[in-house]
Order: sequence, then structure tokens, then C-alpha cells
Amino acid sequence: MESTIPASLQPCIDAYLHALVSWHARFVGIYLHGSIALGAFEEGESDIDVLALIQGEWSSEEMKQFAAVHAQLVQQQPLCKLMDVTYIPLQQQSPSAIFRDGTFTTPAHLDATMAWITKHQGIRLLGPEPATLPLTVTWDDVLEAMRFNLDVYWAGKARRAYLFWFDYWVMTSVATLCRILSAIEEGEIIAKSVALQRWRERFPQRWQLLLDEAWRIRHHPDQPSLYHNRIQRKRETLAFLAYARARGGEALQAASRMHREKT
Repeated sequence: MESTIPASLQPCIDAYLHALVSWHARFVGIYLHGSIALGAFEEGESDIDVLALIQGEWSSEEMKQFAAVHAQLVQQQPLCKLMDVTYIPLQQQSPSAIFRDGTFTTPAHLDATMAWITKHQGIRLLGPEPATLPLTVTWDDVLEAMRFNLDVYWAGKARRAYLFWFDYWVMTSVATLCRILSAIEEGEIIAKSVALQRWRERFPQRWQLLLDEAWRIRHHPDQPSLYHNRIQRKRETLAFLAYARARGGEALQAASRMHREKT
């Protein structure tokens, strides 16, 4: 087992692999991605992100059986509720199933960021080394995923302004947009806390209080807010969303122009 796996998670991962013993023939490979693979797992904040590549499609009956396996696993190892496991047929890379927040549901989707981290930084639990996997993902695919996040996902969230009354959405939006800008401008996928620290030193002074607030929510939620009231904080968060989306969009356009000029 890889030494980069936090020791506190090892019993959960061992129990998961043991629960799959009779199913091993159905898997191409199982890999850790996300914060663990990035060397940035945070107790109490991070999920245990797993990508499981399966042979062919599962029947509805097999889905039920596997859901029962997960339910039993959570009872034996409560920490396994933190597992965010995506099950994808390798050949089709089509929607299959996901175990998240203690629930086994469909559909699941293999996005470019997940595939990139798995192939380049993933930790093998079962199967061949991740670098040898036939995952057809390029950095352009990752950038296209970032574009979707900016133009669709976060544009949609910005239209639901009430969300940013709540701590969770303030922290998640600020940290995630910092991650997106790191991918677009620096060509690197990093964890949320690393992104908050990095961009605090790079953004204009205006945004430092908001980044500090996001850090407080993530790491010191019992401490009082740095803002006088939630209305002010919500307005600043929405303004930051507009700023980060515009900055990311301009960087993507510049990258596209450079690519066209080279070709």
C-alpha cells in the first residue's frame, strides 16, 4: 500500500478492498484521486475520493448487491461514509454508479479532472499502475471542464444569490474558483486549501478579506466571521464570482488564441 495514504484512513481502505474480494474479477483497477493523491488530505474536510474502473456494465441486480456491500461497509467502518467512489466501465467510460455521502446512486460520470489526476497522480489500490491506464484525457479536456465550470456551473450558482448567505457556499465558491484559476493560468490541479493560500498572495488587495473568511470557515468555523454582517459578505462573494469568472474566461481566450497561432 502507498505510504502517501494517511494512516487514519488505512483501516477504511483496507476494509473496502476486503469487501470487494469476491468482485475483483469485475474490476480493471481501483485508484485514489482527489486530495489524497494531491498530498493535501484534511481530516474533517476532505473526502476519500476513489475511481473504480469496471469490466463492462453492471446489471440492476448487481447494482443492488453492490449497494448492500457499501451499506455493510459503512456499518463496519463509519469513516467509509466519507468515501466518494465513482464506478465507471473503462471501455465505454459511460455513466454508471457512484457511492457518495453514504448513498449508492446512478448515474456517475468520469470528468476530465478526475481522469487527469488519476492517470498522472493517482494512487493504485488494485490493478495496473495509473500511468498505464488507457484514459484518453488531455490537458485541453481539463481546460474545457474548467470552462464549463465557469460558464455553466458557477454562472448558475451566481444566479441563486441566496446560496451565498451560507458559510458552506462562501467557502466552496471561493476555494473552488481559486483552484480553477490555478488550472487555467498555471497548468496545475491543486487542493482547495493550497489554492486559498496561493491566491491570497496573488489577488488584488480587495479579495484578501474574503479569502481569509473562506479559510476561517474551512479551518476555524468556531471563530467569528471577519465580516460585519452576512449581507456584506454575500455581496463580496458574488462580486468575487464575477471577477474570477471574467479573469478565467479571459485567460482561456488567450490560451485559445495562442493555440490557433501555433497551429
